[in-house]
Amino acid sequence: MNIDNTFTLKDGRKLGYAEHGDLAGFPVFGLHGTPGSRVWFTEEDETLQKLNIRFVTTDRPGYGISDLYPDRKIIDYAQDIAQLADHLSIDKFSVMGVSGGGIFAATCAHELPTRVIKAGLISTTDEFEKGRPPKEMSRENRTAFNLARRLPWLLKFVFWQQKKMLDRHPDKYIAGVRKNIGHLCPSDQAVMKQEGIAETMLEHMREALRPGVEGIVSEAKLATGKWGFDVANIQVPVEVWHGTADTMAPVSAIEQLATKIPHSQTHFIQDKGHFLTEDLGLWEEILSSLKA
Repeated sequence: MNIDNTFTLKDGRKLGYAEHGDLAGFPVFGLHGTPGSRVWFTEEDETLQKLNIRFVTTDRPGYGISDLYPDRKIIDYAQDIAQLADHLSIDKFSVMGVSGGGIFAATCAHELPTRVIKAGLISTTDEFEKGRPPKEMSRENRTAFNLARRLPWLLKFVFWQQKKMLDRHPDKYIAGVRKNIGHLCPSDQAVMKQEGIAETMLEHMREALRPGVEGIVSEAKLATGKWGFDVANIQVPVEVWHGTADTMAPVSAIEQLATKIPHSQTHFIQDKGHFLTEDLGLWEEILSSLKA
């Protein structure tokens, strides 16, 4: 498991990435949520080895060990992935985006049709109407997106406080992750109580905030705007996975999105929530659906 790799893009920016699983296996790029980082695992994932998958995760601009990219657009990230794939001698590959990463997986599918074999949209959402998150979304998520759009300085303050806790009082952060779950559905609440989940989330988020909060806040604002392409023009197969009880990214939004994508296959999981990839059985099914 190689987690602290960097690569210099053509414009001089540094891109952080990690590799997991079978390095000679079928390549899948994993795109983290908003916020998030390349650190998806604290130990080697057995499912990746079982399925012979080479799983490459990245830090988007301003997260982890990736440089900021001021004034970037959503569609720009596809070229970051294309250049990284070239660097790793990967010609064709699948992409999967979890939560806020789904936007970027869809972008890769649209912008790189000759290279992307399949795209997976996991617990993600549609383009916000008039920049407003759907009313069915949890208040916590809606508040964050609205602050990013209207009062970014206040959202920066909130994340700076979280960064301080992650760095100075990780035990308090872990306790909070396990306790502050009232906005989650029963399925997700159960996930948050599982042994090791809070600790993995701590490492994931601590790495996301390593360079500061600018990357998170700028991306949250970016996510409230137009994506810059029409998903109806995506020509590669898209696997949509979503829990019907998801409160963080309501299923109604993804149902609408899926109808617009020509070659989409939907998998709506009854009574499941946002954290589908934490279910080992579903994790294997999701990965299997992305193989050629």
